[in-house]
Amino acid sequence: MKKLLVISLVIMTLISCEKDDNQRINLDKDYFPLQIGNQWNFELAGKDSIIEITKINGIDYYEFVNDYGTTSYYRKQDNRIYFKSSSAESKEEMKFNLAANIGEKWAFGVGYVTLVSRNATITIGDTQVDSCLQFNFHNKDLIDYGSSIWLAPGIGFIQQTCQECFGSAFETLKLETARINDHLIEFE
Repeated sequence: MKKLLVISLVIMTLISCEKDDNQRINLDKDYFPLQIGNQWNFELAGKDSIIEITKINGIDYYEFVNDYGTTSYYRKQDNRIYFKSSSAESKEEMKFNLAANIGEKWAFGVGYVTLVSRNATITIGDTQVDSCLQFNFHNKDLIDYGSSIWLAPGIGFIQQTCQECFGSAFETLKLETARINDHLIEFE
């Protein structure tokens, strides 16, 4: 009986380690993992890194710095992600509402944000990431909606669009690598 149990466990282990041609990532449901050392490296746009926790007006924010030296501040409270731009004196705004219903809108910057999908699939190379949240950023000063950001469970930022940047009218930027909670994620 013990031999049958051991053989069954070995077979199950071998089957579970089998690699699919299309990898699927669906990690925990933390759509905005905040930890010092987390990094997101996007094609064309470069890397954003969390470098420290900064206290502003008595509130702890995670300080993000990108490859261009721009700083921004984020904090998470009650399934909402709050943002402050590079100036510590800037106004705090809710950037992402992780508990929003599809179609729900809130003010942000010179426009508003809409949660468009709670179940988007992002494919980067051979890797497919399910259950992504898609947020559209509408800018009242632009004819088009502005941009989109997708957040993936266990990864956070995974894809974004950019209008009028990098020399083109519209660009989709995909994540190349990420370091999340001391775990390196690479996309091929």
